[in-house]
Amino acid sequence: MKVIPLKLRQGLVSAVLLLLLLPSSFIAIEQAFQQQLITNAEQKMEVHMYAILSELHLTDGKIELNNNTLAPDFYRPDSGLSAFVSDGQQLLWQSDSSLNQAFVVPDIQLTPGQHIFYEMTQADSDYQILSIAFLFDSGDSAYPLAIHIVQDQALLLAPHQSFRSTLLRWFSGIAVGLLLLSILAYYWTTKPLTRLDYEIRQLERGKQEQLNGKYPSELKVIKEDLNLLLASQNRQKLRYRNHLSDLAHALKTPVAVLRTSPLAQQPELKEQIDRITAMIEHQLKKASSSGQDIWKKQTALLPLAEKLINALRKIYRDKDCVIELSCAEEAFFRGDETDMMEMLGNLLDNACKACHKKVRVRVEQHPLKLIIEDDGPGIPPTQRQELFQRGIRLDTYADGHGVGLSIVAELINSYSGTITIGDSELGGAQFTLTFLDEV
Repeated sequence: MKVIPLKLRQGLVSAVLLLLLLPSSFIAIEQAFQQQLITNAEQKMEVHMYAILSELHLTDGKIELNNNTLAPDFYRPDSGLSAFVSDGQQLLWQSDSSLNQAFVVPDIQLTPGQHIFYEMTQADSDYQILSIAFLFDSGDSAYPLAIHIVQDQALLLAPHQSFRSTLLRWFSGIAVGLLLLSILAYYWTTKPLTRLDYEIRQLERGKQEQLNGKYPSELKVIKEDLNLLLASQNRQKLRYRNHLSDLAHALKTPVAVLRTSPLAQQPELKEQIDRITAMIEHQLKKASSSGQDIWKKQTALLPLAEKLINALRKIYRDKDCVIELSCAEEAFFRGDETDMMEMLGNLLDNACKACHKKVRVRVEQHPLKLIIEDDGPGIPPTQRQELFQRGIRLDTYADGHGVGLSIVAELINSYSGTITIGDSELGGAQFTLTFLDEV
């Protein structure tokens, strides 16, 4: 599972909040405004209805209204506002504004005193209607009548669209402003983390010894703890090196005395002294190895490999072996240069000893792989694991004590890496060293 960096997570959270909050707020405000428009329209239509009801009278058996008190929209054709009076069966009166309007009074059954507000579509036009039923008292009798106030819904579209355009402009400006503020806040809040990340990378590259930047209180404790850890590690490494130097100096004289002794010329004792010398060298290299240091330097592999190959070409110039190298310029090893030289040098030296004419070295990154091949006799599968045991040798070379590959294996293990032996396309053996990207 891939871990999302903290900075990216913060940016994603801000973006998601911005994308969710602004559209939802825009829709909520727009819907609220539209509902308010409808409510206001219903209230205005109710006022018109009571105005008509107050001016309604019967003359010579016909319904008439005193139009002087009605709203001007009822006189103006195509105003979008009209009124109708019916007795439930036929139309008794209609406003002047409805003369050019293709609207048919709906046939609805209402009880006296009941009024309803509803929407209706006729002839591809949408209308809002307020209807009320009542009993009209003419003195001698009461007539059941109904008043219908009709408003074209297009009257609501203009203010709604105007409000929506204004709201969209405001929200666009708010979105841009919030985006800029989010970007500024993002960089301002993550700046200490960016600086801390940079200093840690400088530590890994060995370009500084401790964290020196000024950090907020939340990161100050981490900075101090890391500096204490680094100082403790450096003191410990210095003690190890001093003790190893003392040990090497203390063993140097006794081993030299043993070598000059006449007894040391005996084959059995000479072999044992050589083994002791080799084991001392191995243990000194192993103890001084950086191994699982907390902060590792980044060692460029191309110049290191070229240096080793040039040296081996001089050593094996009589053999005239061809050593091919395939390594990207940016390839690096996250560890100590001495350790990599020990591992790669041992394997290249063995390959040059075993090859007939050709050795090939390939370096791959992510994860880091070093592949060393030769065109020699190869190594039988049943004997491959024995190579990593101390003192075991499968060749017949005069030099060496069988500890080279065991040193390589132990160094690789200290970096949490792996080494495998296989068959090369060149015909000989293939050694593959694999290291994790982060060790």
